[in-house]
Formats: sequence, structure tokens, C-alpha cells
Amino acid sequence: MKSSLRIFILALLASLLLHVAMLGSGLLPETAIELPPDQALRKIDVKMQALQLEQPAPAATPTARLLPGGPATAAAGHKTKRKRDASAAHVKAEQAPPAEQAAETEDASQPLAEQANSHQPVAASAPAAAHAEKTDKADQHERVVEASAPASTAADRPAGYLTPASTLHRFPTQALLGYQTFYNGAMVGTGSLNWQHGPNSYTLEIRFNPVIGGSRRYLSQGQLNQHGLQPDSLQAWVGHEAKESARFDWAGGTLHFGDQGDKEIALRSGAQDVFSLAFQLGLKGGQLGSAPLQITTGKKVYDYPMTPSGETDYDTGSGKIRVIVFRAKGEDDITEFWLAPDFANLPVRISRTDKSKRVELRAVLINIDGTEQWRLPARPMTRNNH
Repeated sequence: MKSSLRIFILALLASLLLHVAMLGSGLLPETAIELPPDQALRKIDVKMQALQLEQPAPAATPTARLLPGGPATAAAGHKTKRKRDASAAHVKAEQAPPAEQAAETEDASQPLAEQANSHQPVAASAPAAAHAEKTDKADQHERVVEASAPASTAADRPAGYLTPASTLHRFPTQALLGYQTFYNGAMVGTGSLNWQHGPNSYTLEIRFNPVIGGSRRYLSQGQLNQHGLQPDSLQAWVGHEAKESARFDWAGGTLHFGDQGDKEIALRSGAQDVFSLAFQLGLKGGQLGSAPLQITTGKKVYDYPMTPSGETDYDTGSGKIRVIVFRAKGEDDITEFWLAPDFANLPVRISRTDKSKRVELRAVLINIDGTEQWRLPARPMTRNNH
């Protein structure tokens, strides 16, 4: 009798600690996302666009919006905004001298990298030439924006879909995603993914914070060039103890990996680690070719063909996010990246399934360049009867 009572008290205490840990996390809302059965993938209606790395100033408007009841409302709001912008531009043009108008328009029409290196004054004695030049640059800038913009707008989708506060044309300089983590369908903790890039390099930090057990951290670092991400290293830690790692020796053509970093294999062009792969897919719009890619988790090395498998919806329970699913099947495992074209092609769900387990990350927070674009609203705790 005493033994049964002791087991009951321990089970009650474990349950209490589990709920307190969940509710006390800054990344975790007050309830878990329901785990629906795997959704059938639809035919991809809209091609995911490759994005540029240059990032404009972040929008001041916080949080994502849920689409209104019909496309006409969104179209009307967009039309009203164009009229306000045109009116403001007309008033400003009347007040500014011709030389200032030309210089200001030229700066606004250039990408940020060009603005930083271009400070040539516009001659006040040649207004016609300045006007022709600024018009040409404005047209060119408009074409670049159109090429990098998502292929559809909010008005193209029915009500109930989430979109960012403002259209995201470029790949983020900084991005923070918060996740709930699941193990075989049970929520076991939280996670986060922190992306940052400079002119020629990137840093990608991934953290897993289980309710029970030690935290796990991964750090992927590398270069950015005309081919996108070129990883240099991947390092894992459990707590403060270093675990598996990978080192990409591009000059020597060797990939070092393993628990001690003592295994070697020939390094192939386009190789990625399992985390940089998601961002390479996002940056390149999923266009990485049909040939198998060399991918490492630090422990092992795989060859995966990584092509889009279909389109579906990431249903958060508080709105849907349109996603393109990239599914890679190995001999005894499946890896999936669910990338959101409306949210700069960022991964809102990542899953890995093998013979014994299924591990998933499901987004509850998307912050892009310092602006919170979406967060799963807190809801009352509900009992899962399944």
C-alpha cells in the first residue's frame, strides 16, 4: 500500500513539474498545437521564389495578421495605400528643389549595398539627364523587387491564412524562430533557431530545451557566396559537453565528422549540414537541382535528393500558413522541411523519422529582422483525449 502511494505521489509530482515547465517557457504558449495526422500533399500551385540577401529596414508594424473575409477587402486596402503614397510623394515633389528630388529618388531606387558606395552629387544644371537616370534606376529597382517577391499575395488566398505584417521581398539578415518540440507525438520541450548573416558569412544557432534531461545546442557557421551557404563547421553540445561535430575542409576536399571528429569522407560540391540545408533551400527558393546532396548531422553523412514534394498548410489552430514541403527519404529515415513562402521561405516545421522515433519542431514564433511577424496566441489548456 505504501509503495503504491509513493508511486502515485511521484507520478503526480512529475506531472506538475511538466506543466510548470511548459507554462514557464517564453517560447511556449499555454497549450500545445494539436498533432493532426500527416496531411496529403497538394500539387504546388505557386513556385517558391529565390530571395536576395540584401535586407531593407524592418517594418514598424508588429505581428502577423489573419486574412479578412475576402480578397476584395485586401485589394481595397492595398489600393488606398497606393493613393496615400502617391499623394505624399506629390506634395514632397512640389516642395523639394529639382536637384534634391533627383538625388533622393536615386538613393531610394538603389539597393542598400549600392547606396553605401554611391554618393555622387546630381548636377542641378542637368535636370533632364538626372530625371532620365532616376527613372531608369527606379524601373530597374521595381523589376528586381518583382523578381524576388512571393509569387502570390494575400488576396490570392481565402480567409483563415496568416501573412506577415508587410510583404517580405528579401532573405532576413536576422531571424529567430521559436518551436515546440515533439518526440513520437508527445510534446517534450521547446526549441529555437537563430539565424544571422553578414556580408560574407553566416551563423546559425539551434537550441533544444527538453522538459526532462539536458539541453542540446548546435552551432553551424560558414561562408556566403554566389552559391549561397557554404558551411565551415557544425558543433553539437549537450549541456556544456562537446559532442558530435563536422568540419568542411573545402581546400583539402575532405569532410571530417563523428563523435570525435575523427571520421573522414570526400567532400562534394554543394554539401550542407542538416541545419544549413533548410536555409540554403530557403535562400535558393528550393532550386538545388535533382542530384543527391551530401548532408551531415555531425554523426553521420547522407546523400539526399532534395526537391519539393508538394504543397500543404501548416495549421497552427489559430490560422494557417502556406508551406512547400521538401521531403528526403533515406534507407531507413525521412527528413522534412516545411518552408513558408509568405514568411521569407523560413522553416516552420522540421521533422525527422526513423525506425524507432519521430522528432519534430513546430513553430510558435517568427521574428524577422527584429519585428515579430507572428506568435501563436496563448489559449486555455485543453485535455488531449487521443
